[in-house]
Amino acid sequence: MKSVIALGLMAVLIAGAAQGVDLDPRDQLMAADRRFAAAVAEGGFEAWMSFMADDAVRLDSLGAVGVQGKDAIAKVDAALFADPHRLLTWEPRDGAAFAGGDLGYTTGHYRLIRRDDHGAEVETLGRGRYITWWRRGADGTWQVILDTGEADAAS
Repeated sequence: MKSVIALGLMAVLIAGAAQGVDLDPRDQLMAADRRFAAAVAEGGFEAWMSFMADDAVRLDSLGAVGVQGKDAIAKVDAALFADPHRLLTWEPRDGAAFAGGDLGYTTGHYRLIRRDDHGAEVETLGRGRYITWWRRGADGTWQVILDTGEADAAS
């Protein structure tokens, strides 16, 4: 049922965009985060990095230790995507844009899963909540400027 609703919402958004209807910045952020998740599910590490701004920051689950810059993030996050049977998935649940419309955030739930050779999920390796901060680039696209998450206590 959720996928039917999501497909319907996407159709409305695409139709609106085709008719020149501007989405408000919050809706743009939510759509950007959904595109980010879909791209990573399809393209893995390269897709993950394609959404990172050059000056992005990644914080560990405690928000204490971080790395800054696309190159540093690539070195740290490559291990997350090294196993082709492991998949990071997420769904944004909320977000907001600040008054200027060029900065905002999305929050939601993530899962790290293991798949078999046929792509079927076999186990959940971890789950939790995340927050991603976004900045609209000069070309109008949203880029990740800060990403962090925290595992659920049961993970």
